[in-house]
Amino acid sequence: MLNHIKPINIVYSMTAVVSAHFSRFGKRSESVLELAAESALPIVRKSAKEIDLVIVSNSYSGEFNGISGINNLVATYLSMDDVPSMRVDNTSGSGGTAVLAAHSIIRAGEARTVLVVGVEKMSDRQTRDVTSIISSLLGERERATGASLPSLAALLATIYMRKYSATRESLAQVAVKNHRNALLNPYAHIHKAVSLDEVLSSRTIIEPLRLYEISPISDGAASLLLTSDETAGSFTDKPVYIRGTGFASDSAFITSRNELTSLESVRRAGAVALKRSGVNRPDFAELHDMATVLELVEAEALGLFKEGEAWKAVLSGGTDIGGEMPLNTSGGLNSKGHPIGASGVAQIGEVFLQLRNEAGQRQVKNAETGLALSMAGFGNSAAVTVLGV
Repeated sequence: MLNHIKPINIVYSMTAVVSAHFSRFGKRSESVLELAAESALPIVRKSAKEIDLVIVSNSYSGEFNGISGINNLVATYLSMDDVPSMRVDNTSGSGGTAVLAAHSIIRAGEARTVLVVGVEKMSDRQTRDVTSIISSLLGERERATGASLPSLAALLATIYMRKYSATRESLAQVAVKNHRNALLNPYAHIHKAVSLDEVLSSRTIIEPLRLYEISPISDGAASLLLTSDETAGSFTDKPVYIRGTGFASDSAFITSRNELTSLESVRRAGAVALKRSGVNRPDFAELHDMATVLELVEAEALGLFKEGEAWKAVLSGGTDIGGEMPLNTSGGLNSKGHPIGASGVAQIGEVFLQLRNEAGQRQVKNAETGLALSMAGFGNSAAVTVLGV
């Protein structure tokens, strides 16, 4: 048993998220451990005695910070030496995978209450080094050609526009929307509104994508407290429940896939999560918009819009906070920031705030269900979580 206080032999029917806290995302001077503590300590101070397990979502503490065994270091830094801990590394999908692991452990009865801490400290390295380190998740034959995640996103953007006659402005409008949303998020990396013209005239990263269409290199942390449905009421009178999860993978070799625009891991993980949840279509979603085009392709893979239709919805305001399907109300990875180990945890944290009606000026009206997609690599795997009140 993982519980350090007493044995647990109950199999739980549902998992509740009962608390969420965030550090400010951005270029931070603090260490990776200090960032983790910034998000986790508000939870630990209130609930340390109830926490049976700490899961740390982190991908690159070795490469970026020269640290191994970060889960144990975080637990000690939080003065929780006697609490078992583990690290989850699934590249940019680490956060959603860590929450999936916590959910599964609670449902299995191996722990009752789990603290999930997502953290990454990336800004101490040069952009070229960060891109190279992250692109090491690609297969050897792709890396040999000089492929990177931004270059694959640019290829996807070109294919998507050609296949569906999508306008160049539709991709840029994703950045306009997400920068606008991030202005309303006090934890976001970028607090700057941008116009369509500013996006399209910004520096080219790799044709056709521009500076404002790629997520920034960010530092930051996010923490969640998960517990069984039987004990949720002792933590809060407004628990948010995990209604369904899905997890799927695809080939690490991008050139082995049938079609780049299909993102099969996202499609399959989403289908499973929605079926398990009994939700046909969530009220809003947090998606993995490392590049603007990914928000469109993922929304279609999840069935939030018909194939080839998401770009039209962006242009018509359908994905705005007040639209038919709000996407990335937090600002998304595009503007909220993308500290890799923290991103998926923060996505679920945003869904938690929305469903508790605590998202302030970016609040979605009458939201009862929300979806979070945490994607590893370029669709190498995907973890989808559907939550509801």
